[in-house]
Amino acid sequence: MTKEKRTTSDALERKSTIMDVARLANVGVGTVSRVINGHQSVRADKRGRVAAAIAELRYTPDIIARSLRSNRSMTIACVMRDFTVPVLAMFVDAMQREIDAFGFSLLVASSYHDPHREIALLQGFRQRRIDGLVIATSSETDHRLMDTLSQMEIPVVLIDREQPLQADAVSVNHANGVRKAVTYLLDIGHRQIAMISGAVDLHPTMSRLEGFTAALRARGVSFGPDLLRLGSFGTDVAYAEARRMLEGPNRPTAIIAGGTALLPGVIRAIHELGLVIPRDISVIGGADSDLAQLSEPAFTVVRWSHDQLGKAAGRFLIERHARPDLPPQRMAVDAELIVRGSCSRPP
Repeated sequence: MTKEKRTTSDALERKSTIMDVARLANVGVGTVSRVINGHQSVRADKRGRVAAAIAELRYTPDIIARSLRSNRSMTIACVMRDFTVPVLAMFVDAMQREIDAFGFSLLVASSYHDPHREIALLQGFRQRRIDGLVIATSSETDHRLMDTLSQMEIPVVLIDREQPLQADAVSVNHANGVRKAVTYLLDIGHRQIAMISGAVDLHPTMSRLEGFTAALRARGVSFGPDLLRLGSFGTDVAYAEARRMLEGPNRPTAIIAGGTALLPGVIRAIHELGLVIPRDISVIGGADSDLAQLSEPAFTVVRWSHDQLGKAAGRFLIERHARPDLPPQRMAVDAELIVRGSCSRPP
C-alpha cells in the first residue's frame, strides 16, 4: 500500500483533521484553511486538490471551534416562496453542493410569498448571526422589506430579483423564453394568446411581459388586457384565472403559464371544463417539471437551468466573504423553449 493510500485509509478510520487534508492535497495547513474560508488568494489548482481531498476524506471542519475563532455561525439561510415546488429543490441542492466544501451549513425557510413573514424571518436571521442569505423576495417595491434587506450587513444573493441593486443576484432572462413561446404559437396559427403570471412588480413577471408584448408587436398582433392575468404565482390563483378566461366571451386558444407553480392550476381548470389539450386549448408551461414531462401529452415548456443558478448563488456568497469590496455580482441565464405535445393549431 502506498504512503498516500495509507494516509487516506488511516484518516477514514478516525475523524479526519485539517492536517490529513493538507497531507493528501500536498499543501500547507494554512492553504487548506484559506480554501475553506473562501479566500481567493489560493491558486485554482491548489483549490481543486484541497476540494478533492476534503471530499475523499469526508472532512468536516469543527464548526463550533471555527465559529468561536472567526465570530461566524458558518450558516447560510435560503428563503423561497414555497419549497413544495419540486424544481426549486434543484436550485437549493446545487447551492448546497457549492458551499459544502467551505464548511457552511444551510438553513431553509418558506416565506409563502408574504412580505411580513419575510421581514420576520430576516429579523430572526440577524439574531442567529447567519453568514449569508439567498432569497426570492415577494416584492421588489415594498419599502419596509427592501430596507430590512439592505440592513442585513451580510452577503445577500437575490434569486430572480433585481432589487435592491447593491445585492448580488442570479436571474433568468424570461423575456427570451416567452418571446420564443409566443412566436411559436403565432407560427401555428394562434392569435388569442393569454398569459398568467405573478405580480407586475417582480422581475420574472416584468421580463415575461417584455417578451410577450415584443413577440406580438413584431407580428402586428394586438391583444386585450383580459388576456393578461398578472398578480400571483400561486397554483390556486392560476386555476381561478384560467377558469375565468376559459368561461368568458373572449376565450383564448392558448395559455402560457408563466411561473414554476402555475401549470397544475391551469390543467385543473381545463379538465374541469371538459376541454382537451391540445385539441381545444394549447398550453405552454412556465418551467419544466416532472408533471410537464410525464403528462399525456407532455407539455411544451419554457426551461432554464436551476442547477446553474444555484451553483452561481453559492459561488457568489463564497466570493463575497473573501472579497467584501467586490462590486455587485450579477448573472442571468437564458430561458429556452422545449417543444412537446401540448400545442396544436387553434380549433
